[in-house]
Amino acid sequence: MEEHNQRIIVIEGPSGAGKDTIIKTLTKKYPDRFAKLVSVATRAMRPNESQGNPYHFVSNEEFDQMVASGDIFEYTIRHGEKRGMSEKYINEIFAQNKIPLKDCNLIGVKALQSRFKHVTTIFITADKNEIEQRLHKRGDALSDIQARMQDYDECIKEAKYYDYVIKNDNLQKTIDKIIEIIYN
Repeated sequence: MEEHNQRIIVIEGPSGAGKDTIIKTLTKKYPDRFAKLVSVATRAMRPNESQGNPYHFVSNEEFDQMVASGDIFEYTIRHGEKRGMSEKYINEIFAQNKIPLKDCNLIGVKALQSRFKHVTTIFITADKNEIEQRLHKRGDALSDIQARMQDYDECIKEAKYYDYVIKNDNLQKTIDKIIEIIYN
């Protein structure tokens, strides 16, 4: 049963806005308060990955059993691979008295809101040119950068559906704003 203080924080935005960096920073700086909510995936683990990083890796059969039992309450299938959110992993974070942090799109937000009472949504944005520079700096392929920049305008339109919108032009200020939102 969900307690009043059990809430989930969704951090979303266009690729390159800094949502992964923000989640990593919050979980490293406040390991006793936050944990990243990791999705379940059926794709093969890559050499630089481990169980729980970046996914909880399961077989197709295990995934289907988790869906049938109601544990996985939202999922997508892309290129034949399944990814979804597990209530079990959310409850494990709650059991540690931590707040789950999740990056997910509006479909994921709606699924979380239908399952949990306390979901706070934060949309992270940055100037389009700044995002393009960040994508180049992190070494994304040119074709990926072009595709992500084409997606930028559509993604930004979704900001109006989130509880808060924060422009990430300074990581520490952005972290401070998120902490203020969570604890006020």
